[in-house]
Amino acid sequence: MVEMNGNMLVKCEPNNEEAELFNSLVGNGDDQLLLQQQELRFLCLYKLKTSEETVALLEAQQIDIECLRKMRIEDVDVLFDGKPLGPKILFREAFLEWREEIGLPCKSIRSLSCRKRSCDSYEFQAENPPKHNLQPSPQPWDDFSLQPQTVLQEREAVAQHDNPAISYRLFPWPMTPGTLKDVLNSSAIGRSIMAMGCLGGLGKSLQYQLTAIIIDYHMEYEAKITTPQLENYAYCITTLLPHENALTYHIPRGPNRRNPGGSLYSRFINQKISKKALAIGNSLAAT
Repeated sequence: MVEMNGNMLVKCEPNNEEAELFNSLVGNGDDQLLLQQQELRFLCLYKLKTSEETVALLEAQQIDIECLRKMRIEDVDVLFDGKPLGPKILFREAFLEWREEIGLPCKSIRSLSCRKRSCDSYEFQAENPPKHNLQPSPQPWDDFSLQPQTVLQEREAVAQHDNPAISYRLFPWPMTPGTLKDVLNSSAIGRSIMAMGCLGGLGKSLQYQLTAIIIDYHMEYEAKITTPQLENYAYCITTLLPHENALTYHIPRGPNRRNPGGSLYSRFINQKISKKALAIGNSLAAT
C-alpha cells in the first residue's frame, strides 16, 4: 500500500511474521473446533451407538466431550425435553455405562442434595445427642445380635408391606415418575423405598418390593404388558431413584433372548401364573 506524506511516498507492507501468526491462529481455532466435533461424533456413533439425530441435538446445544463428562441426569432430561422417549432412553443408558467405564459415574443433583441434607442431619445429631433414651453400650455377649443398620431398615420395610390393599386406579395412567412418587408415598413400604433410594442403591428386598408395587399398579389396568411399558417403568424408576440400574428391572429382547429379562417381566409372569392357578382352583372347588 502506498500513501502520500507531504512530498514523500511511503510504502506500507504487512509484516510477514505477524500475518503468518494470525493465519495460523485462525486456522488452529477452526481445526480445534473441527477436532472436538469429530471426537464427539465418534464417541456418540461408535461408542454410545446413538443416532445422527441425537448427535445433532448435542451439537445444537454446544455439548462436547468435556460437557458429557460433567453432565447430570437432569441435563439429559433437559436435552430431550419435548423429544421422543425412545432415543432418550437409549442415549441415557449408554451414557451412564460410559460414565461408569471412565470412572466418573453420573450423579443426580437431587441425590447429592439429599445426601448433603442427610449428612447435615447426622452431624447435627452427633453434636447435639439427645439426653433421653440413653441405653448402655452392648456387652460382648450381645454382639451376635447386632446387624447393619441398612439391613434392619430393609427388614422393617418389608415387614410393613402387609398393609391393606391400595386401589392403584386412584392414580393416573400410564405411569410417570411423578405418578410413581405418589404411588410410593401412599404406603409405608413405598416411603421406605424412597428414603433408602435417596441415599444410595436399594437392596435386593426393597428392589423386590418396588417391582411388586409397579406390577400391582400395572395389573390394575391391563392384563398384558408390552416392551414400551416395561421401558417406561424402568425409566420412571431410574428417574425417581437415580442410583438404580435400569437393567435390573428391564432387559430388552435380543438375538439370543426371546422374552424380555429383568425383575419387572419376571414378576408379571409370576403374577399371571398365580392368578391363573387361583382361578383354576376356585373353579374346581365350585364343581
